[in-house]
Amino acid sequence: MQLRALAAFCRRMGVGLRAGVDILRVLESESRLGPKPHREVMLRVLQSIRDGNTLARSMLVEKRHFPPLLIQLVNAAEIGGRLDSMFTYMADYYEQLLQTRTFFLSRISGPLIQLGLAVLVIGVVILIQGILSPNGPAYDASGVGLSGVSGFMVYCGVITAIAGAAGLFVYGVWKNWFNCHRLLMPIVQRIPQLGTALTTLGLSRLSMTLSMLLNAGVEAKRSLKQAFLATGNYYFISGMDRALAAVEQGQSFGDAFDAAEVFPQDFLDAVHVGEMSGTETESLDHLALQYRDRSKAALNTIAMIASVVIWLSIILLLAFMVISSFMRLINGVYRPLFKDLGIPI
Repeated sequence: MQLRALAAFCRRMGVGLRAGVDILRVLESESRLGPKPHREVMLRVLQSIRDGNTLARSMLVEKRHFPPLLIQLVNAAEIGGRLDSMFTYMADYYEQLLQTRTFFLSRISGPLIQLGLAVLVIGVVILIQGILSPNGPAYDASGVGLSGVSGFMVYCGVITAIAGAAGLFVYGVWKNWFNCHRLLMPIVQRIPQLGTALTTLGLSRLSMTLSMLLNAGVEAKRSLKQAFLATGNYYFISGMDRALAAVEQGQSFGDAFDAAEVFPQDFLDAVHVGEMSGTETESLDHLALQYRDRSKAALNTIAMIASVVIWLSIILLLAFMVISSFMRLINGVYRPLFKDLGIPI
C-alpha cells in the first residue's frame, strides 16, 4: 500500500472500531473504498475472517499488500483487545511518516538537482573540449583526465555505474535483501541522529504494544516477546532472548529490559519508575507518544543533514574540477613560459 492510502486505511479502521461498529461491517465498508486491488484484498480478508481466522492471520496471507509492521501490531492488538487504539496510533504514525518523507524530499530535491547539473556540466566540458581541440588540448579542462567523445562516453559509463550501484544498494537495503537488516541495523543504530530516529521509533512501538498487552492481562513472557517483535528493529530484537530469560526467572520488566542491554538509560529509568509507582501501562502509553514526537524531530534533523551533505558533495566536486584544471593549466601553459623567462616554478 502507498503510505497515504495506508494512513487513511488505519484511520478509517480506528474510527469505525472505536465507534463500536462490528469489524465485519467495517471491513465491508473498506471493501468498497480505494482502488480495485485494495478492494479485492479487503474482500478476501473479510471472507477469511468469516471463515474463522483472525484479522492478523488474514492480513498475513495478504502480506504483499500490508506492511509487516502493521500485521505484527494488529496481532498484538488482537491479543490485547485494543484494535481501535492501535489503528488510531498507526494512522498517526503513517501520517507523520508521510509528512517527514515529504519534508525530506523537499529539502534534498534542490541540492540533488544541482548535483545532477554539476555532473552534467563536467560531462559537457569533456565533450566540448574534444570538439574544440581535435588535435589534443594543451591541458585537461575537465580535471579528470578525459576529453572528447570517447572521454565523454567513459565518463557517462562511470557515472551510470556509480548511480546504479548506489540505487541498487539503497533498494536492496529497503527490501531487506539477504536479511541485511539483521547485520546493518546494529551498525546504523550507533550513527548520530539516524540512530536516534530508529531508536525512538522502535521504543514508541514497543511501549504501545506492551501497554496494550498488559492492559489485556496477557502473561508477561508473551507480552514481552510481542513487544520486542513489534519494534521491527533488529538491534532491539537481538536482546529479546536475554530479556525473556530474565522474565522466566521472575524478574520485573525493568530488570528484563536492563538484561537486554540494548535500551537507552532514559527508557529504562522511566520503566523502573512506572513499576515502582504501580502505573506501568500509563507510563508506557506516555512513553509511546513521547518517543513518537522525538522520532519526528530526529527525522527532520536527518533531512537537513542529508541536504548539507549533498551541498558539500557539490562543492567538493566543483572544487576538485577547478583545482585540477588550474594545476594542469600551470603545468601545460605557464610552466614552459616561466622556464623560457628563467623564472623558477
